[in-house]
Amino acid sequence: MAMGKNKRVSKGGKRGSKKKVVEPMMKKEWFDVVAPRNFKVRQFAKTICNKTIGIRTVADNMKGRVYEGNLADLDQSTTKDQPFKKIKLQVGEVVGRNLLTTFHSMNMTTDKVRSLFRKWCTTIESVVDCTTKDGYVVRFFVTAFTSRSKGQLSKNCYAPGKLEKWVRLRITRMLKKRIGSVSLNRAVSLLSHDILTDSLQERCNPILPIRDLKIVKAKVVRSPKLDAQKLVESHVKIPESVEDKARVVEVAAVVAAPVAAE
Repeated sequence: MAMGKNKRVSKGGKRGSKKKVVEPMMKKEWFDVVAPRNFKVRQFAKTICNKTIGIRTVADNMKGRVYEGNLADLDQSTTKDQPFKKIKLQVGEVVGRNLLTTFHSMNMTTDKVRSLFRKWCTTIESVVDCTTKDGYVVRFFVTAFTSRSKGQLSKNCYAPGKLEKWVRLRITRMLKKRIGSVSLNRAVSLLSHDILTDSLQERCNPILPIRDLKIVKAKVVRSPKLDAQKLVESHVKIPESVEDKARVVEVAAVVAAPVAAE
């Protein structure tokens, strides 16, 4: 062999050497997702995240994540449309093993929305951007349907265009006035308990007979700079997480193999 000849040790390393296998779950931690205080169930989900490695901290990994839950599960109630509403919450701050969240969006399930449509009526849709008292801009998607008047003989109940515009104008003014005077948490409470939709339908009925006025979707399109201290104070009492405590690992019992019959 010539002097300085490469013995091909650098290519592929030594033959037969194996890479050390590391359990991937050893590098991860569990966290509880905490809903805002206006919901009955506070810790509604659990999630997993990589541990702090170098300059990449756990808080950097968790902030901004969005989690979805059912409104009936969060409020422990099945009245009206709550089972058909999905709510999304966004992580704003990490406190211990708890993830403090804020409202992200809420929308109705597709099957519920499609079940509202009928023939021989007019669908009235409106999109309204409202600013809350604490600076959040929330976009509401409102849908309503005309209905037949009492004693009406005609088969259809189509609405004139000028009355449609009048209904949209009243919906826009009422939403902006009502949402502009409350905070985001209070607006979510009004939205989740159908207080907004009931008041809107009551005020729009004198203009035009309305049925099934629903806010099919609401989402935060613009939010102020997040203040971690205010977020912690808005959650008031944060439930204790058990994820940072030691747990007893159950050992599986050894079962003897059955003896074969002779």
